[in-house]
Amino acid sequence: MALRWYTRTRLVVLNPNSSVLEAARALEQNRIGAIAVQHEGRIVGIVTDRDLAVRALGRALDPKATKIAEVMTPAPATLSPRDSYADTIRVMQTRNVRRIPLVEDQRVVGMVTLDDLLLDEVAPLEELAAIVQAQIGEGGPADSERSPVRRRSLARAEATLARLINKVRDDARLENRADARTAIDVVLGLLVRRLTAAEAKHLIAELPSLLQASLHGWEASPDKSITEDVIVTELATRLHLGPGRALEVLTAVAGTVAQAISPGQLEDVRGQLPPQLATLFSVAP
Repeated sequence: MALRWYTRTRLVVLNPNSSVLEAARALEQNRIGAIAVQHEGRIVGIVTDRDLAVRALGRALDPKATKIAEVMTPAPATLSPRDSYADTIRVMQTRNVRRIPLVEDQRVVGMVTLDDLLLDEVAPLEELAAIVQAQIGEGGPADSERSPVRRRSLARAEATLARLINKVRDDARLENRADARTAIDVVLGLLVRRLTAAEAKHLIAELPSLLQASLHGWEASPDKSITEDVIVTELATRLHLGPGRALEVLTAVAGTVAQAISPGQLEDVRGQLPPQLATLFSVAP
């Protein structure tokens, strides 16, 4: 069954320059959990109640002065009203999301949520539970949580990701691990979109396992509008930095990623990037 039934749901669309306060009031007044962000007729992000709590309230940002562009999740996963429930479940699992905007001719026309799938009973409960488990990390029943193998595997994965985050924090001279993780997410998210789908999948497979789920689903035909300047601008917005400082962060993340993947994979990635950006993704002597 197609998702066209969700094109008539309550939907709030704001522009990137709307304030965090406007977004919070819209969520409360409409009793919804997410807002689509659209610019010049094209979806550019999504803002959830959690984004407002963690990225705005958690950082003590002024809700009246802060634009939602600074706290939104950019380039969200989207589906078409013609897609199926199976497509929805797959994207929710691979991207670790519970809400997916429906887009037609680049415009937002609806939104499908995990709650919708649960209430409409469109899939086995086990499949929907798997989405929740993926988003809460270890999750799952108590038996699997106590499993020594499971604990060791998760501990290794967390240690691998922690080393990557710590290196970016130190090399980029960032204040904390949260900013380092944000920088990694921004750079890798845009990098994956700049590559061919096949190359993006190869790159994702070589990254720490705890990063992979958030990157799957962004693979598509190369978005050649993504340049060094685009990534610098996004970093500057998300981390509240000047352009020069944001370039330093991009350089640190790119260098760390270059060291984390195989030489052959690195060369394949560099071969698909514009020269200015490819230069950043290199291993320092």
